[in-house]
Amino acid sequence: MKFLKFLIIVLTIFGSSVFAYGYLNEKEIIKTIKEYYDRSPSTLVNNQYSKSVNIGDLKLTDDFEAKSKNDLINIYYTIVSSGMNEFTFFCSTEYIDCINDIKDINNDSDILSLINNFVNVFNSFKSIKTTYTSNGKITLHINRVYNKETINLINNKVDEIFDLVIDNDKSDYENILSIHDYIINNTKYDTINENNPNSNASNAYGVFFNNKATCNGYTDAAAIFFDRLNINNLRLSNDTHIWNLVYLDGKWLHLDLTWDDPVNNLNQDLLTHEYFLKTTEEFDKISETKEENKHDFNKELYDFIN
Repeated sequence: MKFLKFLIIVLTIFGSSVFAYGYLNEKEIIKTIKEYYDRSPSTLVNNQYSKSVNIGDLKLTDDFEAKSKNDLINIYYTIVSSGMNEFTFFCSTEYIDCINDIKDINNDSDILSLINNFVNVFNSFKSIKTTYTSNGKITLHINRVYNKETINLINNKVDEIFDLVIDNDKSDYENILSIHDYIINNTKYDTINENNPNSNASNAYGVFFNNKATCNGYTDAAAIFFDRLNINNLRLSNDTHIWNLVYLDGKWLHLDLTWDDPVNNLNQDLLTHEYFLKTTEEFDKISETKEENKHDFNKELYDFIN
């Protein structure tokens, strides 16, 4: 029975290969069969920016044979967090809905944003392309926001200004305040590029080198400082906005540097603290008072905050 199954698979692969590509030579046929049966995932290699953040339902994993949708999400998260640009893993042969679930994840902006918001800024992605084969072989191709050259430039810049911003003798609260104020005092909101995700304004480079940024840039720059200080932090986003979260005194608190640097008609430099280290309840009250919902977020995915 096993031999018959093997023969059917060989003939199927051979027939498909002939139909698609013309006749293959013997080595190519053997290679195709071997690839069909080889279910070895890539070796995970974490770069220096990988963060070990396991909060809520999102967990780093070392099991790269997915058996459920939750497994898939954690595998995606682990790969993104590692900093690798390409990684291959497999679905269990019993996991019938695997490909459909992968399609769902790729179309779920909330899940993909959650993954991006948990990882180190330098390991965040612009896009993920997923390819798969009939034997459950899944490969992620990740297009990163930051390349090595940009990361080096930003790190060197942070090295230059770190002692101007940070005082190790001060409390985390005081240093978070210094980071908040420094970024706002040295950055203007880039109204020209606010809808251009490919502009440097949408990442930390805009803050450190152009002194102009959109909400992504403000948020990434703050997160880079928080990571340097080993302050537990995440980013939080919805479809139109992104801001920071820090874990301070046993609770998660929001801070929005973008909204504390308001744009005004007089082109004046303003610094406020209305959105500095607030609880979710306080953020909700501010939004309610201003009759805006810019800080709405999926509270089921971020249920650990409340």
